[in-house]
Parts: sequence; C-alpha cells; structure tokens
Amino acid sequence: MPENTLTACLNASADAPEWLNDKYVEKMLRCAFKDTSIKVRQLDIYYAVPKGNNYASIIFRIGVTYHSKQQYEITRTFIVKGMITEGLAGEKLRQYDVQRKEMDVYQFVIPELKLMMKALGEPGELYPTALIVDRKREVIIFKDLAPEGYRMVDRTQGMDMQHMKMAIRLMAQMHAGSLKLHEQQPNIFKPYDTCIVTRETDAFYPMFTHIFNSLTDEVGKWGPEWQYYHAKLQALGPNFVEYSQRVMDNDPASDDLCVFVQGDLWVNNFLYKYDAAGNPVDAVLLDFQYCYYGTPMIDFCYLYYTSARDDIRQSCFDELLQYYYYQLTDFARRFQYGGKLPTLFQFLQQSLRKMFYGVYSTFIALPVQMNENTENADFDALMCSDERAQNFKRMVVANEKYHTILRGLLPQFDRKGLLDKLD
Repeated sequence: MPENTLTACLNASADAPEWLNDKYVEKMLRCAFKDTSIKVRQLDIYYAVPKGNNYASIIFRIGVTYHSKQQYEITRTFIVKGMITEGLAGEKLRQYDVQRKEMDVYQFVIPELKLMMKALGEPGELYPTALIVDRKREVIIFKDLAPEGYRMVDRTQGMDMQHMKMAIRLMAQMHAGSLKLHEQQPNIFKPYDTCIVTRETDAFYPMFTHIFNSLTDEVGKWGPEWQYYHAKLQALGPNFVEYSQRVMDNDPASDDLCVFVQGDLWVNNFLYKYDAAGNPVDAVLLDFQYCYYGTPMIDFCYLYYTSARDDIRQSCFDELLQYYYYQLTDFARRFQYGGKLPTLFQFLQQSLRKMFYGVYSTFIALPVQMNENTENADFDALMCSDERAQNFKRMVVANEKYHTILRGLLPQFDRKGLLDKLD
C-alpha cells in the first residue's frame, strides 16, 4: 500500500530563492533550537514534492550539516514550505490568503490541538512540527518526518479501509478539538473564512467551469446509454458553482455542526508510519492553506471521494460516515466539550444537506489528483484559457480510470437528487 521509498530527491539549488542560503538556515536553526553557537557547514537543497503533486506551494527538503558547543557535527533534513508568489498563480493564491492562513494555523491553532491530544494521552505526531514561522519570507520550516519512516500512500492507488479509518479518526480528532477550542475561544476561527470554494473571490471559477465543461463533453461521448446523464450535467452546469458554494454557507440560526476543517483533505496530505509488517501505526495531517470553519462534510466528502480506493468509494459511504460520527462524538466528550452534539439522525440529516460537496470533489478535484501525466501539470494549466491549458484539462477528464469511477458514481448521485435543481 505505501510507496516503498521516498521519491528520489532532485537537486533544486538552481531554483531555490537566493535567501535560502547557509546564513539564513543558520539563523533559523539557532532560533528553533535556542542555541546561538550553531554553525552550518554544508547546505543541500532538493525538491521535496514532484511536479504535479502540489499546485499551490513551493516545497524544498534541505539537508543541513552543522555543529554547536552542545553537539558534534550532525546532518539533518528539514522541510521548507512557501507559496508561489509570481505570475498568475501568485495573483490567484493571494486572493485566498493561503500563506497567512497556514502560518496562523501552525502558530496559533496546531499547538493548542497538540496540547489537547497530549492531555488525553493520545500518541503520535498528529501534525508536522513547525520549527519556524517566518512571516517576512512567508515560509514555514518543518521538522522532516521522512527519517522517522513517515511517507505518503501512492495517490494513484488510493487508500484501503485501514488507511481510510486512520485518516478519518485523525480528522475527527481535529474537528472535535476545534469544538472545544471554539468553546474556550469563540473568535479563534474567525480568520478562516475562505475555503477552495468561496463567495469571497471568483479566482478559481475558471478552473471549476473549464473542468466541469470538459467533463460534460466527455460524458457526451460515452454512447446513447449515457445521454441521460449528459443532459443532466448540461442542465446542472449553470448552477454548479452556486451549489458548491452553498456547502460553505453557515446558517447562524441553525443547529448545524460547524468545525475547523482542513479544506483540502486528500491522500497526499497525509503521511503514514508503518510497523515491520507494513501496517500503518500512525498518521500525520498536512497542509492548512484552505482551512475553513464550516460543515465537517467539506473534509469528509473530499477525503472519501478523492482518496478512497474505488471499491470503498463505490459502496462504503454510510459505513464510514457513521464511523466518523462516533469518533467525533467520542473525542468531543473526552475533551469535555459542553456544547450540544447532534444525534446520529440529526447529523445524517445535516450531512444530506451538504452532500453536493461529494459531486464537486468527484467532478473537479478527483480528475486533477488522478492525473499521471505531469509534464504540463502546473497552476497555470488549471487556471488559464489558452490552448495548452485547455488541452491539459481535456486530458485530465479523459482518463479512462477516472471514467470507470465516474460511471459508478453518477447513478448514485442521481438517486440522491444531487444532479437535479436543488432549490
């Protein structure tokens, strides 16, 4: 199930920013470890994430050889994560305020969540440790978990039930912890008001509409027996973005459950650690650029429809949604959360009202994440309307493996009424 080894590290010195040098890293280490005697002897810079696996960030793995008065020479690796700042990508991402949000999360929210889990005696890393949050450079320096054996699941294979339940349990821990944090600090999640789908900006709308239209055209080529669904998609097109936005709308007058969601919860944003037999024993949740305060279905639907192995995705929704509910309520009680928790029936009713995010996740996110041709896979290819970008989006939805998944899910969505007018 896991990838056998770390992706081969390619030297990235030529593409690294000028400021990422010996002097900067030495200052970072001195601050992180509170040791002014640290001296850097050698710095090597590599790509941490292959092209096509991340569209919104620049992520380097740095190898540092250093020494200090307290220890002899040591070599360690760290992760340096920053935002794309140039060109169209930088312009669009600024509108989502992704880097400020993530820096805030690692500085103010994650430490609180870690303390809460530690108080319960829950083992594991849970989230990466941010050693430095550098707001001037807009980067975060993380402890590298790869040397401890943490690695990603192969995104082209998807998660089996063991990995899915571990991911859902970690998601439930975070959501339950946020209930307690919100109870203690009612304003803590107010800054997190922009998810991937939002009414705050239309910066990503071209991506949504171009992929949806390409997908509709593709279904139209499947033959006469699929024309019913082709017509449904054509009718859905003008309302697709609006229905996706409604998932994000929070009604303050309702009792609907609201939690802090990661917002981009898919297989590549988890790291797993394994025992000698290859069984996952710990999971770590990454990446909070699109975090949001809203329905837990944002995270659940996105994870389920983008990342589960297809036999699970086609048949285990109700089982895993109930598993999530019981994990969430159990952790909320262990945190001594004093607010009202929905009954299972109430939670399922709330979930049905937000189920359209399963359609969004399947139609927009899944084909992009399944793309295996990474030659033209970059942010501009998703956002632009030029010929190269249009060809990329058509290629993404033309994936035969994706078609197999979609043929199984379209009838399910139709039976739930999710392909009809939702007014």
